[in-house]
Amino acid sequence: MVSIINFKSRIFTRHSSLVTRHLSLVIRHLSPVTCHLSLIACHLLLSLCTLTAQEAGRPPVWGIAKMTFLVSDMDMARDYYGRFLGFDEAFSYPSPLGMVVSFKVSDRQFLEFIVDKDARSKKRLVSISFETDAVDRMRDYLIAQKVRDVGKTTIDGAGNEVFTVDDNWGNTVEFIRFNDNGLHKLSKGKFLSENRISKRIHHAGLYSEKIDEQDPFWVGALKCRELVRYPEDKTQAPVILYLGMGNSTENIELYTPNDPNFGHPCFAVDDMQDTVYTLKERAQGQRLSAPSIGRGKRWLLNLSNPDNTKVEFTELHTVK
Repeated sequence: MVSIINFKSRIFTRHSSLVTRHLSLVIRHLSPVTCHLSLIACHLLLSLCTLTAQEAGRPPVWGIAKMTFLVSDMDMARDYYGRFLGFDEAFSYPSPLGMVVSFKVSDRQFLEFIVDKDARSKKRLVSISFETDAVDRMRDYLIAQKVRDVGKTTIDGAGNEVFTVDDNWGNTVEFIRFNDNGLHKLSKGKFLSENRISKRIHHAGLYSEKIDEQDPFWVGALKCRELVRYPEDKTQAPVILYLGMGNSTENIELYTPNDPNFGHPCFAVDDMQDTVYTLKERAQGQRLSAPSIGRGKRWLLNLSNPDNTKVEFTELHTVK
C-alpha cells in the first residue's frame, strides 16, 4: 500500500512538471488574450495535481493503537480496568510523565495509565495513539500540510517509533509504529484474559470546544471523512461528529459537552445485556448506570471510573 501511494505521488509530481514544460512551449505562440486564459488553465491544472498528490501522500492509519490516561492511584486503575473490566496488566515502561502501566485490549490495542495524584483536577486524557507503518512519512506529511508544532520522531520507553502533535482543541495525538522489539509487539498472544469485557476499542471520544465539519486538523490535514453526524440535517450545526481515518473501521467522535474530560474509549460488545449482567456480577461497589438507546439506535452503556473518567460500551448492531 505504501509503495503504491509513493508511486502515485511521484506520478502526479512528474505530470505536473510535464504540464508546465509543454504549456510553456505552446503559450509562446498564442495571442495575449489566449495566452492569459491558458496561464489560468495551467494554474488550475497544477493546483489539482498538487491537491491529488497531497491526498495520495498521507500514509495509512491502521486504527486506534492505544489511549493513555492519568489516574490518581494505580491500585484503583488495577481494580477498575483489571478486575472490573477484565483487562490483563501486560507491562510497564518509563515516559516523561512517569511510569506507564499498560493493560491489553487485544494484540494491537492497549489502555495505558500514568499516576498523578492530582489527576481528578486535570485533563486526564494524555494522548490517543494511531498506528501507522510510516511514522517519519506521516510526520513529513503533516508538516507539508502546514500543521504546527509537529514533534520530533523518537523511540519511546517501550521501544516504539513515535511522534506527537496536538489537534486544535489540545488533544494530543500520537502516531506510533509498533516495532518488532518493542514491548507491545513482544506481548503478542499474551495477556489476553478471557474475562475482558471487550476485545476492541470501537471509537475514541475526543473533546472539541466547537465542532467544525471542515476541521483543519482532522479533516483538512488528516483527510478524515464524515461517517455520521447529529443532527443529520446539514442546515444545522453538528453537536456530534464521527470521523473515519480511511484505512480502518475505527473512528473518532468529536463532541462538545463543555467538558475537557470527555475523552474516553468506547468498547464494542456483542450483547449489551450480557455485558450489563457481567459487570453487575463484578461490581463490588462500582456504580452501574442503566443502558440507553443512542441516537444511532444502538444500545449504549456509559460508566465512569472513580476519577470520573468516562468508559463507554456500544453494540455493533441497531436495536432489534
